[in-house]
Amino acid sequence: SASFTKDLKPGDTHADVKRLQQYLNAQGFTIATTGVGSKGKETNYFGLATKKALIKFQEAHKKEILTPSGLTKGTGTFGPSTRAFVNKAFATSF
Repeated sequence: SASFTKDLKPGDTHADVKRLQQYLNAQGFTIATTGVGSKGKETNYFGLATKKALIKFQEAHKKEILTPSGLTKGTGTFGPSTRAFVNKAFATSF
């Protein structure tokens, strides 16, 4: 898979949102257990469920994602530090 190059935030509609949802679902940070956003039914829309899953992901990887930016809580936006962490993970595991 190609790496992520775009910042993503709630309200965005982009093909990368679907890839992000697929990644989060695969890593156990579930967007939804059934229906829209669930594994195999990811969408291009960055909604509240994606934000919540992303916050859990960011907080689970606090040392690598949040601490270097001086943050203690996940933001729910897919910005430079989260993107760099996920791209590094993609490069080594996919």
